[in-house]
Amino acid sequence: MSWNNLHPGLVMILFGIIILALPEKCRKYLTLAGSVCAFCVFWMLDSHSTLPFKVTDNLTLQLIDTNGVSMVFLMVFVSIGVINAIYAVDLQNKWEAGITCIYAGSNMGIVLAGDLISFIVFWEISAFTSTYIIYARHCRRSSRAAFRYVLVHAFGGNMLLAGILVQIFHNGVGLANLSGNMHGVAFWLILIGIGVNAAIPPFNGWIADAYPEATIPGTVYLGSYTTKAAIYALITFFSGTHMLIYVGAFMAIFAACMALLENDIRRLLSYHIVSQLGMMVASLGVGSEIGVDGASAHAVTNIFFKGVLLMCAGSIMKATGTCKITELGGLRKKMPITAFCFLISSMAIAGFPFLSGFASKALIMESLHEYGEGFPAVMITIAGVGTLLSITLKINYFVFFGKCDRQVKVQNATNSMTTAVVIGTIMSIVIGMEPDLLYQQLTYKTMVDPFSIPHIMEYVAIIAGGAIPFFFMLSIMKPHDEISMDFDWFYRRPLVKIIEALSKGLYRVFGWFDRHVLHGVQFFGTGLGNPYLWTEKSGNLKIKSMSFENEDRLIGDVIQVIVALFAVMILISIYVIKM
Repeated sequence: MSWNNLHPGLVMILFGIIILALPEKCRKYLTLAGSVCAFCVFWMLDSHSTLPFKVTDNLTLQLIDTNGVSMVFLMVFVSIGVINAIYAVDLQNKWEAGITCIYAGSNMGIVLAGDLISFIVFWEISAFTSTYIIYARHCRRSSRAAFRYVLVHAFGGNMLLAGILVQIFHNGVGLANLSGNMHGVAFWLILIGIGVNAAIPPFNGWIADAYPEATIPGTVYLGSYTTKAAIYALITFFSGTHMLIYVGAFMAIFAACMALLENDIRRLLSYHIVSQLGMMVASLGVGSEIGVDGASAHAVTNIFFKGVLLMCAGSIMKATGTCKITELGGLRKKMPITAFCFLISSMAIAGFPFLSGFASKALIMESLHEYGEGFPAVMITIAGVGTLLSITLKINYFVFFGKCDRQVKVQNATNSMTTAVVIGTIMSIVIGMEPDLLYQQLTYKTMVDPFSIPHIMEYVAIIAGGAIPFFFMLSIMKPHDEISMDFDWFYRRPLVKIIEALSKGLYRVFGWFDRHVLHGVQFFGTGLGNPYLWTEKSGNLKIKSMSFENEDRLIGDVIQVIVALFAVMILISIYVIKM
Protein backbone atom coordinates (compact mmCIF):
# COMPACT_ATOMS: atom_id res chain seq x y z
CA MET A 1 0.00 0.00 0.00
CA SER A 2 1.38 3.43 -1.00
CA TRP A 3 1.11 6.52 1.20
CA ASN A 4 -1.56 8.07 -1.02
CA ASN A 5 -3.84 5.08 -0.41
CA LEU A 6 -4.08 5.54 3.36
CA HIS A 7 -7.58 6.16 4.69
CA PRO A 8 -7.85 9.13 7.11
CA GLY A 9 -11.10 7.76 8.53
CA LEU A 10 -9.57 4.39 9.32
CA VAL A 11 -6.61 6.19 10.89
CA MET A 12 -9.01 8.02 13.22
CA ILE A 13 -10.87 4.81 14.04
CA LEU A 14 -7.57 3.04 14.81
CA PHE A 15 -6.53 5.83 17.15
CA GLY A 16 -9.93 5.67 18.83
CA ILE A 17 -9.51 1.95 19.51
CA ILE A 18 -6.00 2.52 20.85
CA ILE A 19 -7.28 5.27 23.17
CA LEU A 20 -9.90 2.89 24.56
CA ALA A 21 -7.29 0.18 25.11
CA LEU A 22 -4.55 2.26 26.75
CA PRO A 23 -4.53 3.98 30.18
CA GLU A 24 -6.16 7.37 30.76
CA LYS A 25 -2.83 9.22 30.87
CA CYS A 26 -2.26 8.51 27.15
CA ARG A 27 -5.58 9.97 26.11
CA LYS A 28 -4.61 13.63 25.58
CA TYR A 29 -1.66 12.91 23.33
CA LEU A 30 -3.41 10.24 21.27
CA THR A 31 -6.54 12.33 20.66
CA LEU A 32 -4.48 15.15 19.18
CA ALA A 33 -2.15 12.75 17.37
CA GLY A 34 -5.06 10.93 15.74
CA SER A 35 -6.59 14.13 14.38
CA VAL A 36 -3.24 15.47 13.14
CA CYS A 37 -2.40 12.13 11.46
CA ALA A 38 -5.78 12.06 9.71
CA PHE A 39 -5.19 15.64 8.56
CA CYS A 40 -1.77 14.72 7.15
CA VAL A 41 -3.09 11.55 5.47
CA PHE A 42 -5.78 13.63 3.75
CA TRP A 43 -3.16 15.80 2.04
CA MET A 44 -1.49 12.65 0.67
CA LEU A 45 -4.65 11.62 -1.19
CA ASP A 46 -5.01 12.37 -4.89
CA SER A 47 -7.31 11.52 -7.77
CA HIS A 48 -5.63 8.11 -8.18
CA SER A 49 -6.06 7.05 -4.54
CA THR A 50 -7.96 3.78 -4.05
CA LEU A 51 -8.39 1.27 -1.27
CA PRO A 52 -10.12 -1.90 -2.54
CA PHE A 53 -11.26 -4.53 -0.06
CA LYS A 54 -12.00 -7.93 -1.59
CA VAL A 55 -14.92 -9.66 0.13
CA THR A 56 -15.49 -12.48 -2.36
CA ASP A 57 -14.38 -13.25 -5.91
CA ASN A 58 -17.44 -11.36 -7.17
CA LEU A 59 -17.53 -8.51 -4.64
CA THR A 60 -14.82 -5.93 -4.02
CA LEU A 61 -15.56 -2.88 -1.87
CA GLN A 62 -13.99 0.48 -2.62
CA LEU A 63 -13.21 2.26 0.66
CA ILE A 64 -11.68 5.33 -1.03
CA ASP A 65 -13.35 7.22 -3.85
CA THR A 66 -11.71 10.63 -4.26
CA ASN A 67 -14.31 12.48 -6.30
CA GLY A 68 -14.60 16.27 -6.17
CA VAL A 69 -17.43 16.45 -3.61
CA SER A 70 -15.91 13.88 -1.27
CA MET A 71 -12.59 15.74 -1.17
CA VAL A 72 -14.30 19.02 -0.23
CA PHE A 73 -16.13 17.42 2.68
CA LEU A 74 -13.11 15.40 3.74
CA MET A 75 -10.98 18.54 3.77
CA VAL A 76 -13.27 20.30 6.24
CA PHE A 77 -13.83 17.11 8.29
CA VAL A 78 -10.11 16.60 8.96
CA SER A 79 -9.62 20.32 9.61
CA ILE A 80 -12.42 20.61 12.16
CA GLY A 81 -11.24 17.32 13.66
CA VAL A 82 -7.96 18.98 14.68
CA ILE A 83 -9.76 22.05 16.07
CA ASN A 84 -12.25 19.89 17.99
CA ALA A 85 -9.43 17.77 19.42
CA ILE A 86 -7.69 20.91 20.71
CA TYR A 87 -10.94 22.15 22.24
CA ALA A 88 -11.74 18.84 23.95
CA VAL A 89 -8.26 17.89 25.16
CA ASP A 90 -8.94 18.86 28.80
CA LEU A 91 -12.64 17.97 28.85
CA GLN A 92 -12.96 14.30 27.92
CA ASN A 93 -12.21 11.00 29.61
CA LYS A 94 -10.69 8.19 27.59
CA TRP A 95 -14.02 6.55 26.77
CA GLU A 96 -15.55 9.68 25.32
CA ALA A 97 -12.29 10.59 23.56
CA GLY A 98 -11.98 7.13 21.99
CA ILE A 99 -15.59 7.05 20.83
CA THR A 100 -15.42 10.57 19.38
CA CYS A 101 -12.34 9.56 17.36
CA ILE A 102 -14.21 6.55 15.99
CA TYR A 103 -17.24 8.75 15.32
CA ALA A 104 -15.21 11.33 13.40
CA GLY A 105 -13.43 8.57 11.46
CA SER A 106 -16.70 6.89 10.49
CA ASN A 107 -17.99 10.14 8.97
CA MET A 108 -14.77 10.48 7.01
CA GLY A 109 -15.44 6.93 5.84
CA ILE A 110 -18.92 7.94 4.67
CA VAL A 111 -17.65 10.67 2.36
CA LEU A 112 -14.88 8.45 0.96
CA ALA A 113 -16.99 5.31 0.42
CA GLY A 114 -17.09 4.26 -3.21
CA ASP A 115 -19.88 1.69 -2.89
CA LEU A 116 -23.19 1.27 -1.10
CA ILE A 117 -22.01 -1.44 1.30
CA SER A 118 -19.06 0.58 2.62
CA PHE A 119 -21.35 3.60 2.83
CA ILE A 120 -23.97 1.88 5.02
CA VAL A 121 -21.33 0.26 7.27
CA PHE A 122 -19.70 3.61 8.09
CA TRP A 123 -23.17 5.19 8.38
CA GLU A 124 -24.19 2.73 11.10
CA ILE A 125 -20.89 3.09 12.97
CA SER A 126 -21.54 6.84 13.02
CA ALA A 127 -25.07 6.33 14.37
CA PHE A 128 -24.06 4.12 17.29
CA THR A 129 -20.98 6.08 18.28
CA SER A 130 -22.93 9.35 18.25
CA THR A 131 -25.48 7.71 20.56
CA TYR A 132 -22.75 7.09 23.12
CA ILE A 133 -21.53 10.68 22.80
CA ILE A 134 -24.99 11.87 23.87
CA TYR A 135 -25.14 9.30 26.68
CA ALA A 136 -21.60 10.19 27.87
CA ARG A 137 -22.89 13.00 30.06
CA HIS A 138 -24.21 10.23 32.35
CA CYS A 139 -27.34 11.91 33.66
CA ARG A 140 -31.02 11.07 33.36
CA ARG A 141 -31.69 13.68 30.66
CA SER A 142 -28.78 12.52 28.46
CA SER A 143 -29.73 8.86 28.91
CA ARG A 144 -33.32 9.51 27.84
CA ALA A 145 -32.16 11.70 24.94
CA ALA A 146 -29.71 8.99 23.81
CA PHE A 147 -32.49 6.39 23.91
CA ARG A 148 -34.81 8.55 21.78
CA TYR A 149 -31.89 9.36 19.47
CA VAL A 150 -31.05 5.72 18.82
CA LEU A 151 -34.71 4.90 18.13
CA VAL A 152 -34.98 7.68 15.54
CA HIS A 153 -31.69 6.76 13.89
CA ALA A 154 -32.49 3.05 13.98
CA PHE A 155 -35.62 3.89 11.98
CA GLY A 156 -33.60 6.01 9.55
CA GLY A 157 -30.83 3.43 9.29
CA ASN A 158 -33.27 0.61 8.54
CA MET A 159 -35.03 2.68 5.89
CA LEU A 160 -31.66 3.46 4.31
CA LEU A 161 -30.57 -0.18 4.48
CA ALA A 162 -33.80 -1.35 2.85
CA GLY A 163 -33.40 1.21 0.08
CA ILE A 164 -29.78 0.22 -0.48
CA LEU A 165 -30.71 -3.45 -0.72
CA VAL A 166 -33.35 -2.63 -3.35
CA GLN A 167 -30.84 -0.47 -5.22
CA ILE A 168 -28.16 -3.19 -5.11
CA PHE A 169 -30.66 -5.78 -6.39
CA HIS A 170 -31.53 -3.66 -9.42
CA ASN A 171 -28.33 -1.72 -10.16
CA GLY A 172 -25.40 -3.16 -8.20
CA VAL A 173 -23.30 -1.74 -5.37
CA GLY A 174 -22.12 1.47 -7.07
CA LEU A 175 -23.12 4.92 -5.84
CA ALA A 176 -25.51 6.62 -8.25
CA ASN A 177 -27.71 9.70 -8.48
CA LEU A 178 -31.36 8.70 -8.02
CA SER A 179 -33.02 12.02 -8.87
CA GLY A 180 -34.34 10.66 -12.17
CA ASN A 181 -36.07 7.69 -10.52
CA MET A 182 -38.61 9.33 -8.20
CA HIS A 183 -41.12 6.54 -8.81
CA GLY A 184 -38.74 3.86 -7.58
CA VAL A 185 -38.94 2.31 -4.11
CA ALA A 186 -35.21 2.75 -3.55
CA PHE A 187 -35.50 6.51 -4.13
CA TRP A 188 -37.97 7.06 -1.30
CA LEU A 189 -36.43 4.61 1.16
CA ILE A 190 -32.95 6.11 0.75
CA LEU A 191 -34.32 9.66 0.86
CA ILE A 192 -36.15 9.00 4.13
CA GLY A 193 -33.10 7.27 5.60
CA ILE A 194 -30.76 10.14 4.74
CA GLY A 195 -33.47 12.70 5.53
CA VAL A 196 -33.46 11.59 9.17
CA ASN A 197 -29.77 12.47 9.51
CA ALA A 198 -30.23 15.65 7.47
CA ALA A 199 -32.99 16.70 9.92
CA ILE A 200 -35.55 17.18 7.17
CA PRO A 201 -38.96 17.82 8.81
CA PRO A 202 -40.76 15.96 10.27
CA PHE A 203 -37.54 14.15 11.28
CA ASN A 204 -35.79 17.21 12.72
CA GLY A 205 -36.83 17.06 16.38
CA TRP A 206 -33.97 14.79 17.44
CA ILE A 207 -31.36 17.55 16.99
CA ALA A 208 -32.80 20.00 19.52
CA ASP A 209 -33.65 17.06 21.78
CA ALA A 210 -30.24 15.34 21.73
CA TYR A 211 -27.43 17.79 20.99
CA PRO A 212 -27.98 20.03 24.05
CA GLU A 213 -27.90 16.97 26.34
CA ALA A 214 -24.45 15.78 25.24
CA THR A 215 -21.25 16.76 27.00
CA ILE A 216 -19.63 20.10 26.13
CA PRO A 217 -17.16 18.65 23.58
CA GLY A 218 -19.73 16.05 22.52
CA THR A 219 -22.11 18.73 21.25
CA VAL A 220 -19.26 20.32 19.28
CA TYR A 221 -18.37 17.02 17.60
CA LEU A 222 -22.00 16.19 16.84
CA GLY A 223 -22.58 19.60 15.28
CA SER A 224 -19.60 19.08 12.98
CA TYR A 225 -20.25 15.69 11.41
CA THR A 226 -23.61 13.85 11.35
CA THR A 227 -25.72 16.37 9.48
CA LYS A 228 -22.90 17.42 7.15
CA ALA A 229 -22.27 13.80 6.16
CA ALA A 230 -25.99 13.65 5.38
CA ILE A 231 -25.65 16.69 3.11
CA TYR A 232 -22.82 14.90 1.28
CA ALA A 233 -25.13 11.88 0.88
CA LEU A 234 -27.96 14.07 -0.45
CA ILE A 235 -25.59 15.62 -2.99
CA THR A 236 -24.44 12.14 -4.06
CA PHE A 237 -27.88 10.56 -4.37
CA PHE A 238 -30.35 13.41 -4.88
CA SER A 239 -28.73 16.54 -6.37
CA GLY A 240 -31.11 17.86 -8.99
CA THR A 241 -34.26 16.64 -7.20
CA HIS A 242 -36.45 19.71 -7.73
CA MET A 243 -38.74 19.23 -4.73
CA LEU A 244 -35.75 19.54 -2.39
CA ILE A 245 -35.50 23.24 -3.28
CA TYR A 246 -38.81 23.89 -1.52
CA VAL A 247 -38.11 21.38 1.24
CA GLY A 248 -34.86 23.19 2.00
CA ALA A 249 -36.46 26.63 1.91
CA PHE A 250 -39.12 25.47 4.37
CA MET A 251 -36.46 23.97 6.65
CA ALA A 252 -34.55 27.25 6.67
CA ILE A 253 -37.46 29.47 7.66
CA PHE A 254 -39.18 26.98 9.99
CA ALA A 255 -36.08 26.27 12.10
CA ALA A 256 -35.15 29.97 12.25
CA CYS A 257 -38.60 30.71 13.67
CA MET A 258 -38.28 27.87 16.20
CA ALA A 259 -34.91 29.25 17.32
CA LEU A 260 -36.52 32.58 18.20
CA LEU A 261 -38.55 30.82 20.91
CA GLU A 262 -35.60 29.18 22.65
CA ASN A 263 -33.95 30.21 25.91
CA ASP A 264 -31.23 27.55 26.00
CA ILE A 265 -28.26 28.60 23.84
CA ARG A 266 -27.40 25.07 22.74
CA ARG A 267 -31.04 24.31 21.78
CA LEU A 268 -31.20 27.59 19.88
CA LEU A 269 -28.01 26.76 17.98
CA SER A 270 -29.32 23.25 17.31
CA TYR A 271 -32.34 24.71 15.54
CA HIS A 272 -30.03 26.88 13.48
CA ILE A 273 -28.18 23.76 12.38
CA VAL A 274 -31.50 22.73 10.79
CA SER A 275 -32.00 26.17 9.28
CA GLN A 276 -28.55 26.21 7.70
CA LEU A 277 -29.03 22.65 6.45
CA GLY A 278 -32.18 23.86 4.72
CA MET A 279 -30.14 26.35 2.70
CA MET A 280 -27.77 23.57 1.63
CA VAL A 281 -30.68 21.27 0.71
CA ALA A 282 -32.29 23.99 -1.41
CA SER A 283 -29.01 24.58 -3.24
CA LEU A 284 -28.31 20.92 -3.99
CA GLY A 285 -31.91 20.55 -5.13
CA VAL A 286 -31.05 22.87 -8.02
CA GLY A 287 -28.57 20.25 -9.19
CA SER A 288 -26.47 22.55 -11.36
CA GLU A 289 -22.74 22.99 -10.89
CA ILE A 290 -23.24 26.18 -8.91
CA GLY A 291 -25.97 24.49 -6.85
CA VAL A 292 -23.68 21.61 -5.83
CA ASP A 293 -20.83 24.01 -5.13
CA GLY A 294 -23.15 26.25 -3.12
CA ALA A 295 -24.26 23.37 -0.87
CA SER A 296 -20.67 22.16 -0.46
CA ALA A 297 -19.30 25.64 0.25
CA HIS A 298 -21.97 26.37 2.86
CA ALA A 299 -21.27 23.03 4.53
CA VAL A 300 -17.60 24.05 4.80
CA THR A 301 -18.26 27.52 6.20
CA ASN A 302 -21.04 26.24 8.46
CA ILE A 303 -18.77 23.68 10.08
CA PHE A 304 -16.36 26.46 11.05
CA PHE A 305 -18.70 29.22 12.24
CA LYS A 306 -21.27 26.86 13.77
CA GLY A 307 -18.41 24.96 15.40
CA VAL A 308 -17.17 28.18 17.00
CA LEU A 309 -20.69 29.08 18.16
CA LEU A 310 -21.09 25.67 19.81
CA MET A 311 -17.60 25.92 21.31
CA CYS A 312 -18.45 29.35 22.76
CA ALA A 313 -21.70 27.96 24.16
CA GLY A 314 -19.67 25.17 25.77
CA SER A 315 -17.21 27.69 27.20
CA ILE A 316 -20.12 29.67 28.67
CA MET A 317 -21.59 26.50 30.15
CA LYS A 318 -18.28 25.48 31.69
CA ALA A 319 -17.61 28.97 33.03
CA THR A 320 -21.07 29.67 34.47
CA GLY A 321 -22.73 26.27 34.82
CA THR A 322 -25.70 27.23 32.65
CA CYS A 323 -26.68 27.86 29.03
CA LYS A 324 -29.96 29.62 29.71
CA ILE A 325 -30.01 33.15 28.32
CA THR A 326 -32.25 34.39 31.13
CA GLU A 327 -29.60 33.41 33.69
CA LEU A 328 -26.73 35.13 31.88
CA GLY A 329 -25.61 38.64 31.07
CA GLY A 330 -22.64 40.97 31.03
CA LEU A 331 -20.17 38.27 29.97
CA ARG A 332 -18.37 40.56 27.51
CA LYS A 333 -16.09 41.87 30.26
CA LYS A 334 -15.67 38.53 32.02
CA MET A 335 -15.09 36.45 28.87
CA PRO A 336 -13.77 38.93 26.26
CA ILE A 337 -12.20 36.43 23.85
CA THR A 338 -15.29 34.22 23.87
CA ALA A 339 -17.50 37.29 23.38
CA PHE A 340 -15.45 38.52 20.41
CA CYS A 341 -15.29 35.12 18.71
CA PHE A 342 -19.01 34.53 19.24
CA LEU A 343 -19.80 37.95 17.78
CA ILE A 344 -17.72 37.30 14.65
CA SER A 345 -19.17 33.82 14.11
CA SER A 346 -22.73 35.03 14.76
CA MET A 347 -22.19 37.71 12.10
CA ALA A 348 -20.80 35.03 9.76
CA ILE A 349 -23.86 32.81 10.13
CA ALA A 350 -26.10 35.81 9.44
CA GLY A 351 -24.19 36.50 6.21
CA PHE A 352 -22.38 39.72 7.06
CA PRO A 353 -20.03 40.88 4.26
CA PHE A 354 -16.35 39.95 4.57
CA LEU A 355 -17.16 36.86 6.64
CA SER A 356 -17.39 33.22 5.52
CA GLY A 357 -21.18 32.87 5.55
CA PHE A 358 -21.45 35.76 3.11
CA ALA A 359 -19.17 33.98 0.64
CA SER A 360 -21.03 30.65 0.70
CA LYS A 361 -24.56 32.11 0.78
CA ALA A 362 -23.71 34.09 -2.36
CA LEU A 363 -23.35 30.80 -4.23
CA ILE A 364 -26.67 29.50 -2.87
CA MET A 365 -28.58 32.64 -3.86
CA GLU A 366 -26.93 32.70 -7.28
CA SER A 367 -27.93 29.07 -7.88
CA LEU A 368 -31.58 29.76 -6.97
CA HIS A 369 -31.81 32.90 -9.09
CA GLU A 370 -30.06 31.16 -12.00
CA TYR A 371 -32.66 28.37 -11.83
CA GLY A 372 -35.51 30.91 -11.68
CA GLU A 373 -36.57 29.98 -8.12
CA GLY A 374 -37.39 33.42 -6.76
CA PHE A 375 -39.83 32.32 -4.04
CA PRO A 376 -37.42 29.88 -2.28
CA ALA A 377 -34.77 32.60 -2.49
CA VAL A 378 -37.10 35.01 -0.68
CA MET A 379 -37.82 32.35 1.99
CA ILE A 380 -34.09 31.85 2.58
CA THR A 381 -33.64 35.61 2.85
CA ILE A 382 -36.39 35.74 5.49
CA ALA A 383 -34.66 32.86 7.29
CA GLY A 384 -31.53 35.04 7.28
CA VAL A 385 -33.49 37.72 9.15
CA GLY A 386 -34.51 35.08 11.71
CA THR A 387 -30.87 34.06 12.08
CA LEU A 388 -29.83 37.65 12.65
CA LEU A 389 -32.55 38.14 15.27
CA SER A 390 -32.01 34.94 17.24
CA ILE A 391 -28.21 34.61 17.22
CA THR A 392 -26.43 37.82 16.19
CA LEU A 393 -28.74 40.14 18.14
CA LYS A 394 -30.52 38.07 20.78
CA ILE A 395 -27.60 36.09 22.21
CA ASN A 396 -25.02 38.84 21.90
CA TYR A 397 -27.27 41.46 23.46
CA PHE A 398 -28.70 39.43 26.36
CA VAL A 399 -25.68 37.21 27.11
CA PHE A 400 -22.63 39.36 26.43
CA PHE A 401 -23.70 43.01 26.39
CA GLY A 402 -26.89 43.09 28.45
CA LYS A 403 -27.22 43.12 32.20
CA CYS A 404 -28.09 40.06 34.27
CA ASP A 405 -30.68 40.10 37.04
CA ARG A 406 -28.45 37.95 39.22
CA GLN A 407 -24.77 37.68 40.00
CA VAL A 408 -22.99 35.33 37.58
CA LYS A 409 -19.87 33.61 38.84
CA VAL A 410 -17.43 32.93 36.02
CA GLN A 411 -14.57 30.46 35.85
CA ASN A 412 -12.02 30.97 33.11
CA ALA A 413 -12.17 28.64 30.12
CA THR A 414 -9.16 26.39 29.58
CA ASN A 415 -6.37 27.51 27.24
CA SER A 416 -7.16 24.68 24.84
CA MET A 417 -10.81 25.78 24.56
CA THR A 418 -9.81 29.38 23.88
CA THR A 419 -7.20 28.32 21.31
CA ALA A 420 -9.71 26.23 19.35
CA VAL A 421 -12.29 29.04 19.36
CA VAL A 422 -9.74 31.54 18.05
CA ILE A 423 -8.55 29.20 15.25
CA GLY A 424 -12.12 28.58 14.10
CA THR A 425 -12.87 32.31 14.10
CA ILE A 426 -9.75 33.06 12.05
CA MET A 427 -10.91 30.51 9.46
CA SER A 428 -14.24 32.34 9.07
CA ILE A 429 -12.49 35.68 8.67
CA VAL A 430 -9.96 34.37 6.13
CA ILE A 431 -12.63 32.72 3.97
CA GLY A 432 -14.77 35.85 4.15
CA MET A 433 -11.92 38.15 3.15
CA GLU A 434 -10.64 35.85 0.38
CA PRO A 435 -13.64 33.79 -0.85
CA ASP A 436 -11.67 32.59 -3.89
CA LEU A 437 -9.63 30.41 -1.52
CA LEU A 438 -12.83 28.48 -0.84
CA TYR A 439 -14.21 28.56 -4.38
CA GLN A 440 -11.01 27.03 -5.79
CA GLN A 441 -11.43 23.97 -3.56
CA LEU A 442 -14.98 23.23 -4.73
CA THR A 443 -15.92 20.46 -7.15
CA TYR A 444 -16.66 22.73 -10.12
CA LYS A 445 -14.59 25.70 -8.88
CA THR A 446 -17.54 28.05 -9.41
CA MET A 447 -16.53 31.68 -9.12
CA VAL A 448 -19.00 34.44 -8.23
CA ASP A 449 -18.55 37.98 -7.01
CA PRO A 450 -20.08 38.02 -3.51
CA PHE A 451 -19.30 41.74 -3.24
CA SER A 452 -21.58 42.69 -6.13
CA ILE A 453 -24.18 45.41 -5.47
CA PRO A 454 -27.19 42.99 -5.43
CA HIS A 455 -25.56 40.76 -2.81
CA ILE A 456 -24.47 43.68 -0.65
CA MET A 457 -27.95 45.27 -0.82
CA GLU A 458 -29.59 41.95 0.06
CA TYR A 459 -27.65 41.67 3.29
CA VAL A 460 -28.06 45.34 4.10
CA ALA A 461 -31.80 44.68 3.88
CA ILE A 462 -31.46 41.62 6.13
CA ILE A 463 -29.47 43.58 8.71
CA ALA A 464 -31.87 46.52 8.68
CA GLY A 465 -34.92 44.24 8.62
CA GLY A 466 -33.70 42.43 11.72
CA ALA A 467 -31.97 45.12 13.75
CA ILE A 468 -34.69 47.79 13.63
CA PRO A 469 -37.57 45.62 14.94
CA PHE A 470 -35.26 43.96 17.49
CA PHE A 471 -34.42 47.18 19.30
CA PHE A 472 -37.99 48.46 19.04
CA MET A 473 -39.34 45.22 20.56
CA LEU A 474 -36.73 44.35 23.19
CA SER A 475 -39.36 43.33 25.73
CA ILE A 476 -40.82 40.82 23.26
CA MET A 477 -37.41 39.56 22.14
CA LYS A 478 -36.32 38.92 25.73
CA PRO A 479 -36.18 35.12 26.10
CA HIS A 480 -38.53 33.23 28.39
CA ASP A 481 -38.53 29.71 29.78
CA GLU A 482 -41.20 27.84 27.85
CA ILE A 483 -41.75 24.56 26.07
CA SER A 484 -41.59 24.81 22.27
CA MET A 485 -43.63 22.33 20.26
CA ASP A 486 -41.90 20.68 17.32
CA PHE A 487 -42.66 17.79 14.99
CA ASP A 488 -41.37 15.39 17.64
CA TRP A 489 -44.64 16.06 19.51
CA PHE A 490 -46.30 13.69 17.07
CA TYR A 491 -44.16 10.73 18.11
CA ARG A 492 -43.96 11.78 21.74
CA ARG A 493 -47.75 12.00 22.19
CA PRO A 494 -50.11 10.64 19.47
CA LEU A 495 -47.68 7.98 18.27
CA VAL A 496 -47.15 6.78 21.84
CA LYS A 497 -50.93 6.50 22.31
CA ILE A 498 -51.27 4.61 19.03
CA ILE A 499 -48.47 2.19 19.97
CA GLU A 500 -50.01 1.67 23.42
CA ALA A 501 -53.42 0.95 21.84
CA LEU A 502 -51.85 -1.46 19.33
CA SER A 503 -49.91 -3.18 22.10
CA LYS A 504 -53.03 -3.64 24.21
CA GLY A 505 -54.98 -4.89 21.18
CA LEU A 506 -52.26 -7.38 20.25
CA TYR A 507 -52.02 -8.51 23.88
CA ARG A 508 -55.74 -9.28 23.90
CA VAL A 509 -55.61 -11.06 20.53
CA PHE A 510 -52.65 -13.21 21.57
CA GLY A 511 -54.29 -13.85 24.94
CA TRP A 512 -57.44 -15.12 23.20
CA PHE A 513 -55.38 -17.37 20.93
CA ASP A 514 -53.33 -18.54 23.89
CA ARG A 515 -56.41 -19.61 25.83
CA HIS A 516 -58.21 -21.25 22.93
CA VAL A 517 -55.16 -22.91 21.38
CA LEU A 518 -54.17 -24.31 24.77
CA HIS A 519 -57.69 -25.60 25.23
CA GLY A 520 -57.62 -27.14 21.75
CA VAL A 521 -54.24 -28.79 22.34
CA GLN A 522 -55.50 -30.25 25.62
CA PHE A 523 -58.67 -31.50 23.94
CA PHE A 524 -56.89 -33.17 21.02
CA GLY A 525 -54.08 -34.48 23.23
CA THR A 526 -56.58 -36.13 25.54
CA GLY A 527 -58.61 -37.45 22.62
CA LEU A 528 -55.62 -38.93 20.82
CA GLY A 529 -54.38 -40.49 24.02
CA ASN A 530 -57.78 -42.02 24.75
CA PRO A 531 -59.84 -42.61 21.54
CA TYR A 532 -62.66 -43.90 23.73
CA LEU A 533 -63.58 -40.30 24.57
CA TRP A 534 -64.24 -39.49 20.88
CA THR A 535 -67.01 -42.11 20.72
CA GLU A 536 -68.33 -42.22 24.27
CA LYS A 537 -68.85 -38.45 24.63
CA SER A 538 -70.04 -37.79 21.08
CA GLY A 539 -73.54 -36.38 20.57
CA ASN A 540 -73.90 -38.34 17.31
CA LEU A 541 -75.64 -41.69 17.92
CA LYS A 542 -73.87 -43.39 15.06
CA ILE A 543 -70.41 -42.42 16.36
CA LYS A 544 -71.41 -43.17 19.93
CA SER A 545 -72.51 -46.68 18.86
CA MET A 546 -68.89 -47.36 17.83
CA SER A 547 -67.72 -47.09 21.43
CA PHE A 548 -65.49 -49.95 22.51
CA GLU A 549 -67.74 -50.31 25.54
CA ASN A 550 -70.82 -50.76 23.36
CA GLU A 551 -71.28 -54.46 22.57
CA ASP A 552 -74.04 -53.62 20.07
CA ARG A 553 -71.78 -51.39 17.92
CA LEU A 554 -72.09 -51.75 14.17
CA ILE A 555 -68.93 -53.56 13.08
CA GLY A 556 -69.61 -52.77 9.41
CA ASP A 557 -69.54 -49.02 10.04
CA VAL A 558 -66.23 -49.32 11.89
CA ILE A 559 -64.70 -51.29 9.00
CA GLN A 560 -66.08 -48.75 6.52
CA VAL A 561 -64.39 -45.87 8.34
CA ILE A 562 -61.06 -47.71 8.58
CA VAL A 563 -61.12 -48.60 4.86
CA ALA A 564 -61.96 -44.99 3.95
CA LEU A 565 -59.06 -43.65 6.01
CA PHE A 566 -56.71 -46.23 4.47
CA ALA A 567 -57.83 -45.19 0.94
CA VAL A 568 -57.20 -41.52 1.73
CA MET A 569 -53.69 -42.37 2.99
CA ILE A 570 -52.93 -44.29 -0.26
CA LEU A 571 -54.15 -41.39 -2.42
CA ILE A 572 -51.99 -38.93 -0.50
CA SER A 573 -48.96 -41.24 -0.86
CA ILE A 574 -49.46 -41.53 -4.63
CA TYR A 575 -49.76 -37.73 -4.98
CA VAL A 576 -46.55 -37.16 -3.00
CA ILE A 577 -44.65 -39.75 -5.05
CA LYS A 578 -45.74 -38.14 -8.33
CA MET A 579 -44.53 -34.75 -7.12
